[in-house]
Amino acid sequence: MAITATFGLLFSLNVTAQKKQVAKFQCTITRAVKKAYPASVRMWGFDVQQNQRTSAQFSGVVVSADGYILTAAHTILPGKNYKVFFPSGKECIAIALGKIEDKKSPGIPDVGLMKITEKGTYPFAEMGYSASLIKNEPCISISYPESLNQALPTLRLGHVAEVKNEYGFIRSTCKMEPGDSGGPLFDYHGRVIGLHSAIDVSEDMNFEIPVDLYRRYWTALKSEVLYTSFPEETNFVEVDSLSPQLQKESRQKALHPDFGIPKLINACFLITSILKGQQQQIDGCLLNVKTAGGIKKQFLLSKNTMAGEEAKFEMNGTKIPIQVIGKDQENDLVLFALEQYINGGIDLNLASADTLKIEMGKLLYSMTPAGKVMRSVLGSELFNLPKINSQPYLGAMVVYNSSPVQFSLIKEGSPAERAGIKVGDELISINGKMIRKANEFAPEILKYWAGDEVTFEWEHASGKMSKTFKLDGRGQSLSNHPADKFEGGKSERRDGFNAIFTHDAAIQASDCGSPVFDWEGHFYGINIARFSRTTTVVVPKKTIIDFVLKHVR
Repeated sequence: MAITATFGLLFSLNVTAQKKQVAKFQCTITRAVKKAYPASVRMWGFDVQQNQRTSAQFSGVVVSADGYILTAAHTILPGKNYKVFFPSGKECIAIALGKIEDKKSPGIPDVGLMKITEKGTYPFAEMGYSASLIKNEPCISISYPESLNQALPTLRLGHVAEVKNEYGFIRSTCKMEPGDSGGPLFDYHGRVIGLHSAIDVSEDMNFEIPVDLYRRYWTALKSEVLYTSFPEETNFVEVDSLSPQLQKESRQKALHPDFGIPKLINACFLITSILKGQQQQIDGCLLNVKTAGGIKKQFLLSKNTMAGEEAKFEMNGTKIPIQVIGKDQENDLVLFALEQYINGGIDLNLASADTLKIEMGKLLYSMTPAGKVMRSVLGSELFNLPKINSQPYLGAMVVYNSSPVQFSLIKEGSPAERAGIKVGDELISINGKMIRKANEFAPEILKYWAGDEVTFEWEHASGKMSKTFKLDGRGQSLSNHPADKFEGGKSERRDGFNAIFTHDAAIQASDCGSPVFDWEGHFYGINIARFSRTTTVVVPKKTIIDFVLKHVR
């Protein structure tokens, strides 16, 4: 008995210490993000005479109050103008100054400097020292992936995998993709230690330009010159005053906490179904709810577009049939009823308001049916992700400003062609809604989703026609870029959401529907789509509560 009591006490003390370590690490990351975030900027080329954008989006970081900006050389041309967007909403113009690109080794060392042209005082981040980096120390990325196309940056958390690789770059596990180029990598003190340069296929192969290169060639970079080798003029790079502190901290648990294994039972199950004639697997989370009448019920919540007919969930090797009781097409959610009680699950209080803060830098984890735990960091505020890839495909165009609306192009093999619509036919209505002007056509089509059934009515040379048919999806565009070669690929339905947030876990498309928690065990939502190499999209708890309330009696 005494031995048992002692073991219990030691276990309790260990859990308490573990929680304190994680809490301390959380505070460290939160402080660093607060310091670094305001200076992380989005940019693109800009013609100040024509007031026009002239290049793709890229990222950077302001490192002085008077507006010097560090970025990657491959994003800029000396003497050209660029528009700068701060997270606060402030906009200004910058000019590209010097950049260093070795003509013998394209893409190396990829060092570029810019300067805001308007006089003023700007938010800036402190420059750190890449010479004092320590392998495995935590690092933070705050930049603007082009695929998301958002005015605010996203956050990724990782560690320094290599202090200096064979090409002179830092390698980090903070994932990047196009648009992140030139974006800052910060240490856990919120200081700039590197700038995003390149990636390889593996998600932990992200290469950063060491910040000490900017320090060493600072004076030379202030001139509008393309250097094809390292400039002769150099600056003295002092020793990092925090180096002894960094060495000491690197050995402390506070930077490498033991997160442990969350004690959750049956939070996530595998759901199988038949979708488009093929067996499909997707995750679903088990929800425990109490109805207005006080009756306890259980449901499985999952991703609607990945759940088809004859749905079953797997428990202890047995597949048990489940019935759909509700769908939310806008948020891609589906709710299944359970006929038997299952021990465990996630308690969802429908009666209380959701008070969880969606806060960048919050430590999260996801869990698969097999119990695998995937750590991540909350990477954004709540935002809307409009339909892009999820736009329905009709395969027809109409004559500009025509009234009645006249079809001008019908794509071969498209839903429009299969329905019998011809060039020159005049559209009358879509699902009973009259379409009288050409500018009413596209907005009406965009209300629908791939796979939706629509009824078109139109005037043909032989008379009035009417046909009900399904709209197609646009499909995924193929790319040979390393950013599009990550394991599992992108979700087929990955946009068209309102009030979602992101995190940086490598959730595969087939593991969507799995739950997301913070490290105190609070339920934050479900993984709804793998959007890109850097980003998994989460439907938050509040949206889930609203959805479940509509279908629980």
